[in-house]
Amino acid sequence: MENTVVINISGTKFEVSVNTFNNMMSTESDAKLKLEILKENNSSCYFLERNFGVFTAVLSYFQGNGLHVPALTCIAEFKKELDFWGIDPQEIEPCCYSKYIGFFDDQKALTILTDDQSERITERTELQRRVKATGWLSIQAKVWSVLEEPSFNMFAKGYFYISAFFVIVSIAALVCGTHPTFMRSLRESEWEEFFGEEYPQYSGHFDSSGSSTNTTLIPLPTHAKAPLDFLSYLDFITTAFFSVEFILRFIFCPNKKKFISSFLNLVDIFSLCVMYSKYIVEAINPREKYTATVFDIVHCFQIVRVFRLFRLVKNFIGFRVLLYALKASIWEVLLMSLFLVVAMLMFSAFVFFSGDTAFTSIPDAFWWAIVTMTTVGYGDMYPTQPLSKTIGAVCAVTGVCLLAIIIPIFVNNFLLFYAYSKVWGSKDNANTNKGGTKKNNIISSKSRVSPDC
Repeated sequence: MENTVVINISGTKFEVSVNTFNNMMSTESDAKLKLEILKENNSSCYFLERNFGVFTAVLSYFQGNGLHVPALTCIAEFKKELDFWGIDPQEIEPCCYSKYIGFFDDQKALTILTDDQSERITERTELQRRVKATGWLSIQAKVWSVLEEPSFNMFAKGYFYISAFFVIVSIAALVCGTHPTFMRSLRESEWEEFFGEEYPQYSGHFDSSGSSTNTTLIPLPTHAKAPLDFLSYLDFITTAFFSVEFILRFIFCPNKKKFISSFLNLVDIFSLCVMYSKYIVEAINPREKYTATVFDIVHCFQIVRVFRLFRLVKNFIGFRVLLYALKASIWEVLLMSLFLVVAMLMFSAFVFFSGDTAFTSIPDAFWWAIVTMTTVGYGDMYPTQPLSKTIGAVCAVTGVCLLAIIIPIFVNNFLLFYAYSKVWGSKDNANTNKGGTKKNNIISSKSRVSPDC
């Protein structure tokens, strides 16, 4: 028929009107270039090797029916076809545009994952190359692999279990050392350290003969306690182990700059500094070991050793996905924090000026506002008057709405990363082993004139 044109898309024929065909030719695109080449051969049937499923949406657009994303079509493939036919993605109808934009938002978030994975593969490939080398490079790579990669060999796996044991023992010793069950009374030598020059005034308590010339003995402090001996031994042993481990890691690390800037290594440095400062201070002033002093603020930082648990799980996909999700959602988390701070200030001021005597000042009401908006509600502070109760109800509903809006963003990122992480390893390794690149030249893709179509 003279008023129609036949277009064969990968074996599927489409008979379109001349007007629709002219609309296709009106765009500046790769499709126009191909169609013009085929038209020069005086053919009324045009063959293109393109995605025929997406072409139905393209054809509908040129017919004036709007542009919609076909069901069960990859958005990346759809975008490729839009580029080929010279169609602006802004032409997509609103009902499908959110799906289109959401796909590329997810791809942008996944760059955090893919970039890190690519870096890990590069580092692992370089490490394997050094293992096969000779001399210091080989020794350095092998020792570093044992320290960092539990799957490297049996020695690496054994070291992983030993390291995990010391981490758990270290944390257990710290926790148990604060419980009364694991505390004991001081011995005479420790009381002597405790009192120093004042010890003679209390020496009557330790008279081995059972008698004392001083009938009015000054009572011993009841708050002075010491941890059981085995906890102190464990503390020394674990500190020594982590010190040796850190030195070995630093010596055999292939990239010293990255080693120093690593979060886990910074945690190790800080933890070891806290431990050694504790030993130094207690050696200078032994009384620090048995009493609560200002230096206990430094002691509390020993809890950072719990971060060593992250070293044990850093190679597990679930833990890495959690970090990636947090990194991708950092702005949403900050936005939620900002909203909470603003709401806290507002409701604290409202409830204070409501005249409720339960709230003595706006700063005192900060705590109530936070625990109310986060739905914790400890009950230590609560409104007692009708107006303040109304404000409290609005505060609680506002907090629920804030959490319901922001938290799903983090959850969605986590699910996205977790789903993708299941295939990243095999896919990236396959691409690495292949060592080639996929060529995708749209202009030079196969097209030909078929008299018979």
